[in-house]
Amino acid sequence: MAITCDWLCACQTAIVDRISGRISLIQVVETVAAPRFPAQLPTFHVVATWQNHTEMATAARLRIRIEEAGGEGGSQLAEEEVTFSGRTTHRSICIVQSLTVLRPGGYRVVAQLQVGSGDAWVDAAAYPFLVNSAQAPSGAAMA
Repeated sequence: MAITCDWLCACQTAIVDRISGRISLIQVVETVAAPRFPAQLPTFHVVATWQNHTEMATAARLRIRIEEAGGEGGSQLAEEEVTFSGRTTHRSICIVQSLTVLRPGGYRVVAQLQVGSGDAWVDAAAYPFLVNSAQAPSGAAMA
């Protein structure tokens, strides 16, 4: 595939340095504890880095979704249309203000790609995390 998602991550805060363009991921999300369900997850950021591996200019639609690990349900978090000029990269940053999860278990953030307007969406990368129905262990976020 000409365009790939090189990495995808969910964290409490993503900070981009204005001069260097480097990004810092603060408190990477691995587990979220919720005392009851449905639960409202606290604000978090999703960051994806995309790369065009060809010399040709390529237009693509990129989207970020969240779904249960089994593939059920899901919500679209962000969608954008990007034109890559040659061998370039693009960073997508999505701030999720509010997200409701109905039950404890595995979830995943999925980066998807659509190159042609009629083409199917293709999963390019997935980032798994767990939502527990327990008190927050040390280092876990609370819903």
